[in-house]
Amino acid sequence: MQKFEMKRREFLVGAQALALGAALPAFSGVARAADLTKMTYLTPFGYIVGFSETMYADTAGIFKKHGLEVTVEGGRGSSMAVQQVTAGNALVSRTGGTDLIKAYAKDPSIVAIGEIYQRDIFYMISSKDAPINKPEDMAGKTIGIVSAAGATENILDMMLAAKDVPKADVKREVVGNAPAAFQLIKQGRIAGFIATNDTAYQLSSSGEAVTAWSTDDVALCPGQVYMTSKAQLAKNKETIAKFFAAVYESLGEMINAKDLAPVLASVSGKYQLAEGARPDKGLAVLQYGVENYKRAYQEKLKSNADAWKSAYALMVKAKLIPELADQNFYDDSARLLAFP
Repeated sequence: MQKFEMKRREFLVGAQALALGAALPAFSGVARAADLTKMTYLTPFGYIVGFSETMYADTAGIFKKHGLEVTVEGGRGSSMAVQQVTAGNALVSRTGGTDLIKAYAKDPSIVAIGEIYQRDIFYMISSKDAPINKPEDMAGKTIGIVSAAGATENILDMMLAAKDVPKADVKREVVGNAPAAFQLIKQGRIAGFIATNDTAYQLSSSGEAVTAWSTDDVALCPGQVYMTSKAQLAKNKETIAKFFAAVYESLGEMINAKDLAPVLASVSGKYQLAEGARPDKGLAVLQYGVENYKRAYQEKLKSNADAWKSAYALMVKAKLIPELADQNFYDDSARLLAFP
């Protein structure tokens, strides 16, 4: 029965596409591969449900509707994202605001162009039996981070600086970004760890006794931002504007969907999601993530200027970057072209 239903859905989608093509000649023209503008988008790391806005725009045909043929590649961290964008191998990537500022301090040729997640995605996670409720609680303890010198260690240093806790008072251990890191707390190897909101949600929903709070509560930062190089922005602004319009439509479809199971099926049909091993294939994570996309959808991917100022000041205080005369981390021109 399941195979029959899948084939029937595919038939209906094909029939609807044919009908739409007949009714709207302009759309049928967009569907021709020769008419599509090719571009590459690089995720921050791999394929996870939290990056579904672009994967769904691909599998649902939304990018093609906007005249784009987008290759969605799985990245391996912020350093790779900066390198690939700077080299022109990817037109757009996604990274944390603090990662972008840190990279900008070394190479101001990159720039943020929109914000897809309006809060920092990272959470401080600990056990309810021995909670870490504030940076002062971290002194003399070992805190887990996703990677050395990466976004989570930067955030840790910024939170400590915000509350004047000496950096040397807190040890760090690389634990990755997965619910399994909570076992290290149970074993007494770490007091807590910083990971994405998806990891915090998965732990909470699985019944673990966790204490979790957003790092933005202490160190306000831009969340997940789209970035490109300044050279590519000048050359391909219209393409980036189309990309934004497609992402916005993808967000709208997910936010307004009464049932996200078809969305997940569409994405997982092409991309091997990290959450695919879960009993629900990641549906609960997608439902949670879509709630967090609402603000970006309402504000049409606009970034928060106050968050950039806060992050810059804390990064200077934490000695992650020197003081910069050039603080033009963000360019709104492509977004404004997409949403005049």
